[in-house]
Amino acid sequence: MAQIFEKTGDHVSHHRHGDILRSPVWVGVLFVLLTMPAHLFLDEKSSIALASITLALIGGAYIGFGAADGRARVFWAELAVALLFGSAAFLGLIWHWAFLPLGLALHALWDMSHHNSYRLARIPNWYIPFCVAFDLLAATFFVLLYAVF
Repeated sequence: MAQIFEKTGDHVSHHRHGDILRSPVWVGVLFVLLTMPAHLFLDEKSSIALASITLALIGGAYIGFGAADGRARVFWAELAVALLFGSAAFLGLIWHWAFLPLGLALHALWDMSHHNSYRLARIPNWYIPFCVAFDLLAATFFVLLYAVF
């Protein structure tokens, strides 16, 4: 179980080039390809509601990591930041859709801030590249969907 929570920088992973599902980035890409097309079948209001729920859930994932970390300071910090992502999701729902891709892009930065950081929650070594890929691609998708098409 301890190996699950190794920091990304502490763990050197060796992947075969042909084994896409073993690459966290490619799994993030696959999740985008599987989930984002649902928005194409929804009216804009419903799509924004689904995107808002998605951002809130993604932001909330770190609450669990903070609790699993065991340090009270880390838990409260992760909870506070998760509330900020929840606020961005809410603002995207009630005010302007642009808060949704902005929140996802900021979440990618939050993911990267956990790389080799011992002050923040310990994150599984695969999670950061997976989530950064998903966040940035989903943010791009929403900008294209709501602003361009």
